[in-house]
Amino acid sequence: MIDFKEEIAKKIEEALKINYKEIQRGIETPKERNMGDYAFPCFRLAKTLRKAPQAIAEEIREKIDLDGSFIEKMEVVNRIS
Repeated sequence: MIDFKEEIAKKIEEALKINYKEIQRGIETPKERNMGDYAFPCFRLAKTLRKAPQAIAEEIREKIDLDGSFIEKMEVVNRIS
């Protein structure tokens, strides 16, 4: 069985060149079901990467190829709760 959290972390690691374990700890299940199965709040990386969270999210979305992937859809959501 696929460990989706682990596989998502690997894809983000490839996109950002950031430590896999740090990314894996940040992946979460959104409280609202309509927000998808997994979320990665980028604000955690803003200081490290010296970029706005929105810019980090856009970079991840641009660099991850969904063709032939287990990921059906990826969205950048600017949500503060």
